[in-house]
Amino acid sequence: MSSKKPKLAVIETEKSNALDGRRQRSERSRAKILRAMWDLLLEGDMDPSAAAIAERAGVGLRSVFRHFEDLETLYRELILLAESEIAELFMKPFTSTSWREQILELALRNADIWEKIIVPHTVGELKRFKSTVMMDDYKRARVQELAGVKAILPKDIADYENRLYALDSILSFANWRRLRKDRGLSIKKAKEVILFSSKTILG
Repeated sequence: MSSKKPKLAVIETEKSNALDGRRQRSERSRAKILRAMWDLLLEGDMDPSAAAIAERAGVGLRSVFRHFEDLETLYRELILLAESEIAELFMKPFTSTSWREQILELALRNADIWEKIIVPHTVGELKRFKSTVMMDDYKRARVQELAGVKAILPKDIADYENRLYALDSILSFANWRRLRKDRGLSIKKAKEVILFSSKTILG
């Protein structure tokens, strides 16, 4: 009695489906790990352990170590996740039509964003010296900070360049971290200082 052998096409399809299934599970696991790492950073953990990440992500510890083998790729994906989280905040339209009021809106908007990402952004600044990806992200963030002020400040204003760089400094992440962490100011007081400084520069 002869038995028919499965056709090669059927075997290849089964193998392909199995590979696709494993790939999808791996991608879901990686997404959970990135989400867990980002959330832990947002909550104030400057150096989340693999165990903490695994617990938050609901995956095995071995899975975390496997995905952490390529740190540069992991950092790149974490940056993309972070940007997707805060892009909407940066792109929110201004409510005022006056450029002076828009500068003040930008000051408060930046403050809210910096406060939200103060821990992960600080971690990125520290890690940039050992990571090309983090260094590139740091440089891009600084360009974006200045571009935000440039987009509002009229170029024909008196002392344009001095005011531009003064505002860039006042509204920067570095200044927010200094006020909040180095000086220990409350969010409310730090915002007051930034608004006072901005108004002084604008005259």
